[in-house]
Amino acid sequence: MEGRAAAKRRPEEERVLAMLSDTQRRQVKELFDAQLQNPVQVLFYYADPNDQFTTAMQEILSEMESLSGGKIKATQKGGREGQAEAARYRVDQAPAMVLLDKDGNDTRIRFYGATVGYEFMVFLEDLIDVSRGVTRLSEAAREQIRAIDQDVVVQVFSTAT
Repeated sequence: MEGRAAAKRRPEEERVLAMLSDTQRRQVKELFDAQLQNPVQVLFYYADPNDQFTTAMQEILSEMESLSGGKIKATQKGGREGQAEAARYRVDQAPAMVLLDKDGNDTRIRFYGATVGYEFMVFLEDLIDVSRGVTRLSEAAREQIRAIDQDVVVQVFSTAT
């Protein structure tokens, strides 16, 4: 039976399942044990449950929940219900993740697509920052950001690895 299930997996699923080795899982768990302080909620919105990026992110989020000792909770929504809720967070692409702090406040941090390459480490760092309620920016940088008096969208693009 297991051989059949493995044979039915798509190549991108194999990549995701193999994304974290046992050593990497242990390292992420140790990082989370040492750094996570408060709960973080990840809202995951998807359009197509069979999309390769949706499948990848479902696997990653499951891993993050299990390695976090209960501090990371992921909620996944698709279809019309997910689309309507995502719109309330001004998310207009899918798949997408929204990070909420311990009080359920929107941090305005978004990830689009799958965080399976270099952006995976950024995702981990953002989970930790949200959990701690503080970023690693210098105080001078924070002051400059506080002085911004209009909405600014900062987008970082990465290519598939």
